[in-house]
Amino acid sequence: MERIEHAKLGAARLWRNPSVRYMTLIFVAMFIAAALFIWIYTVDSTDRLKQQWLTQHTAMIGRLSASNPALAEQWSALLAHPESLTGKDLETGTRIAAEYGLTPKLEGQLSPAMSAYSRRTLIVLGTAALVLFTVLGAAVLRESRRQSQEIRNLAVSLEDTVKHNRPMAFRLYEEGELGLLANNVQELAIRLQETIGQLHQDKDFLKDTVADISHQLKTPLASLLIYVDLLRGGNVDATAAAEFLDTCRRELDRMEWLTLTLLKIARLEADALELAIKPALVEDTVARAVVTVRRMAEDRGVELVVKPPTVPVEEPAPHDAHWLAEAIANLLKNAVEHSPGGGQVTLGWETTSVFLRLYVQDQGSGIEEKHLPHIFKKFYRASAGGSGVGLGLALAKSIVERHSGMLSAGAAPEGGSRFVLILPLHPLPAAEFVKSYNTVSGNTGEL
Repeated sequence: MERIEHAKLGAARLWRNPSVRYMTLIFVAMFIAAALFIWIYTVDSTDRLKQQWLTQHTAMIGRLSASNPALAEQWSALLAHPESLTGKDLETGTRIAAEYGLTPKLEGQLSPAMSAYSRRTLIVLGTAALVLFTVLGAAVLRESRRQSQEIRNLAVSLEDTVKHNRPMAFRLYEEGELGLLANNVQELAIRLQETIGQLHQDKDFLKDTVADISHQLKTPLASLLIYVDLLRGGNVDATAAAEFLDTCRRELDRMEWLTLTLLKIARLEADALELAIKPALVEDTVARAVVTVRRMAEDRGVELVVKPPTVPVEEPAPHDAHWLAEAIANLLKNAVEHSPGGGQVTLGWETTSVFLRLYVQDQGSGIEEKHLPHIFKKFYRASAGGSGVGLGLALAKSIVERHSGMLSAGAAPEGGSRFVLILPLHPLPAAEFVKSYNTVSGNTGEL
């Protein structure tokens, strides 16, 4: 389908309109018909006029022959050979004819042949002109009505789509400006349907998110209420009270982490957070992330192994050290939570002239293939193991995508799970326009 490139309507674009071609065909056909009619009428009228002229002069010759045969013969010869007449003959004849009123102002009734010719010409040409304009008017009206009906059908179909969110019942596929308008209207209708569908999905997602948040907050809140009531009752000893307070502290920390993580994800996805991307050493960022998770790994008896790149990386890579460290920390935390006691979590990275590639690998049970399209969704958990609520990977993915990078997950060859983070080492041509996006599989959550 033709696309709009500029507003100017040139001859080539104008000719693509079926209505223009149709009307041009009508005009050409009517022009040919009119020319043919005029030619036929001219030939016929000439023959009629010649016949009347000949009849009239033959009668005059007959009248003269009765009284003066010689003069009749001379007149017949002159009529048959007018080239023999001279200018002097014309001058003399004009003077004599004027005496009898035979001048260009001769009235119609004195020349029956001319009068009949004039009357017939007026009637025939007037009727032909009326028929011609009637046909042209009917053609223009028909084409105008057709276009108006098609525009109305488009409008009614679009209105039905907007009001009832149904596919357009009327489709128009043709060249020209009307076809271009119809194509754009149909494209608009499709986008409206997609937008409305996306709004419904967002509404359902928001409803599910609120339900998940309520569920995640309900458990610690219930625990806090129970422990606070027990402490207020004063029926617990000092050891139990200290244990209750520690539990309350852990639940409050969990609630605080949940709330802050949700806020971070919302700000990242709404593009309301400005990242300070500048050259920094990847080694320092990795060390910052490892320190955050080291205590957790020790408590669970999981060894954290950081493998330096085979080729030392001394050149800084452009990234926001704070946020990228948080994304890496979330990947490490997820790996530690799903690793058995005595297991090992490995982190390594390497750089090329184009990108930075970092991976986190654990020795857990791995990720089933059916969960791979969903593990980056918020609040999604592939197994009951771990203490996470399903936000860490969602936050990590949002951070990586804000860096114009990619985050993927899969099974490690040695067993367990393997997460791979790839970041560009040089600004993309349109990096300032890159925003967070959803992958084809819709990955936006955590294991």
